[in-house]
Amino acid sequence: MDKAILESELKVKDLKTVGFSIDKVCQLFFYEDRVFRAINTPYEAQVQEMFSCGMIQELIDKNLLINSWITDVKIEGFNLVVEHQRVSFWNYPYEWSFSMLKDAANTVLTISEIAQSYNFELFDVHSHNVVFDMGTPKFIDLGSFFRKDPNDGKSWTGYLSFYNAFYIPTYLYTKGYSDLPQSIQLFHGYYNEKDFFNLRFKYATFFGSWLSNLVFKFYFNARKLANARHFRVVEKFGKHKYSQYILFFKNNFQNIFSIKKARRLMKGLKNSKFDSYWMNYHNEIDPATNKRFQRITELFNTDLKDAKSLIELASNQGKFANHLLANSQIDKVIATDYDKNAVDAIYKNNKGSDNVLPLVYDFVRPNGRITDTRIQDRIKADVVMALAVTHHLILTQEIGLKHIFSILESLSDTYVVVEFMPLGLYAGDLKTTPPVPDFYTLAWFKEAFSAHFDYHLDEELEINRHLFIGKVKKS
Repeated sequence: MDKAILESELKVKDLKTVGFSIDKVCQLFFYEDRVFRAINTPYEAQVQEMFSCGMIQELIDKNLLINSWITDVKIEGFNLVVEHQRVSFWNYPYEWSFSMLKDAANTVLTISEIAQSYNFELFDVHSHNVVFDMGTPKFIDLGSFFRKDPNDGKSWTGYLSFYNAFYIPTYLYTKGYSDLPQSIQLFHGYYNEKDFFNLRFKYATFFGSWLSNLVFKFYFNARKLANARHFRVVEKFGKHKYSQYILFFKNNFQNIFSIKKARRLMKGLKNSKFDSYWMNYHNEIDPATNKRFQRITELFNTDLKDAKSLIELASNQGKFANHLLANSQIDKVIATDYDKNAVDAIYKNNKGSDNVLPLVYDFVRPNGRITDTRIQDRIKADVVMALAVTHHLILTQEIGLKHIFSILESLSDTYVVVEFMPLGLYAGDLKTTPPVPDFYTLAWFKEAFSAHFDYHLDEELEINRHLFIGKVKKS
């Protein structure tokens, strides 16, 4: 940022912001490559205390909160501005695997425990307030902290948000549901809590829906009251003729729905229980002894020697991505696959890594919310690589080559590495290999490739593998 600009006051009209959400505590602004939170006047003292008491620093030191500090930068209309470290590859909860979601949930719980030790609490704990900084989940929203009211005991006002955003989708994974958890993160209200109640407490429907509805209504409202902030309950029911009974109920039940209770729920969830087609594809692969992978590694160290970051599409368990990290100049990898179990394996092998970000991503049919930034506008790399995948997309899913190359082009800053399989769905036996269409030839692939990229080479690695390397055409 220009020093002259820093010494003056930034105008709000010159800053980008997020218009979708409303935050009482602060406003989020972006200027060039920097991220600021301008604190609203009524909350200046609270935010100052959050920093001065040591809570923010403890959260940062424990790798739970994105690095944040009070800055000297001035923004028009605000007296206090906090700056955040910018996350290099922004990601969303529907791009996480089971273990990523579970670790994000436990991160939120740990933050909440620490916050309560400083007499603060975390109340807005939806999953979109967490981001994976490579292999580590971190909380990002300072506006989600409030001073804790001593009248609220051990209750946690964030319990309901946590339950819906983290516990429900994680629970569904453990019961064998593969798509519902992702859909919940994509579509608000996609799977309502009443349906989940009936799934989790099957006995509730034993005597019919009328009893189930009655039990759920009592359960939901009791929990809602128990977790409401004390002063809110007084505001709403203070003059009610039964106010003393309402407050008695809250005071006696509020400690049930606590961080400790949420922690017990999460500990009860063990492993994800669904199978997927490609989950074991890389089980027997060792890139260190595979001639094909060795040759591609050589090309990374020669033809692509100026590249530092890599997006691997259809990475499966990420074995080759990890091999490149250890045996080439590549130092950042975004390893993606649409198979959630495969991505879970990538994450487990790279948990806490500063070099690998695993993402669930179907690159030909990407998911997203209308309010979210498109993946190609938040995640790019020097190299985009797609090995052993185009033949499946073209021959079994009828995806056009132009669409495939357009996606690769949108994600790459410089290079594209992609394999063509001239024998199509060949699996080692020519006698049982399905025939390929007449158009499906090496010349056809090379022509389409050259239309999108500055052609560098194609090389036969095996009988059914031709490797293409190109550069994104400069506009």
